[in-house]
Amino acid sequence: MKQLAARFTLFFVLLIKTLSPQANEVGLSYSSDSNSTQGNSLNLGFDVGEQTQLYMGGGESVIKDSNGEITTTNFNLGLNGVVSKQFDYDLGLSYWGNANELTTKTFSLGVSLNTENWRFTLRPELQKIALYTKNSRRQVNIDNTGLYSSVEYFGFDKLDFFYAHSRYRYNRNLAVLNTRLGELFFSNTSLMLSGSFLKRRDQAEVGFSPESAWLPKRIAVSYSRSLIAVDNSHSETLALNLRFKLSKTIELELEGGQVRPEFSTALNYGLVSLRYVH
Repeated sequence: MKQLAARFTLFFVLLIKTLSPQANEVGLSYSSDSNSTQGNSLNLGFDVGEQTQLYMGGGESVIKDSNGEITTTNFNLGLNGVVSKQFDYDLGLSYWGNANELTTKTFSLGVSLNTENWRFTLRPELQKIALYTKNSRRQVNIDNTGLYSSVEYFGFDKLDFFYAHSRYRYNRNLAVLNTRLGELFFSNTSLMLSGSFLKRRDQAEVGFSPESAWLPKRIAVSYSRSLIAVDNSHSETLALNLRFKLSKTIELELEGGQVRPEFSTALNYGLVSLRYVH
């Protein structure tokens, strides 16, 4: 574990030296859980104007299931822009999945309203899902429309509150994937990955900024509850997030938590990320 942390830190330092002349923000993260799933990602941000930032990133996860290991990749590209003191927007394109089993392509456009103590966000999403049958490799297309909304309050001196709600609609009945017919046409890996499709998700978070040199810059506790589209089961996640200011330009973020699916064993997970901003 110490060797992994040392390599992670060394790679991050070398990455900053390479990209810092071009990128205004560099982020690198690593995650793992009690099911031996591991993931890593790299994210970059570039100023393309006084009020606009281009961001891009990518990563991969190695997931273990009964058939062995499956690797999923993800990529994202987008713009953040400030229209005025009260309004800003974000425009994003993303890809996730495994090209042999299941992939998703998502487009989103978000608008935020900012006041002295509040921030309100609405973000519609359009998603194209492609599933591949296990024998004939026939592609099955599914369309998904979603709406993300959130509210943040930071009117207190050191406390902030956050709540988000997401809801999704599919043009096909995904419950078929949880039947014998689904097992007949799709691989176990594709069916396992389809468990990430949601009908609804709610998340709440409370953050505390102690402003002490001996404590993290920010401490947050979050809880989320999701409704899975395939089998109408629920999944709950409880997490603790710590953010440290290592220097004027580098932040360290640590997160640990537990995911509690309704029909399977709970998973513990951890995440570490380094972020460089100048």
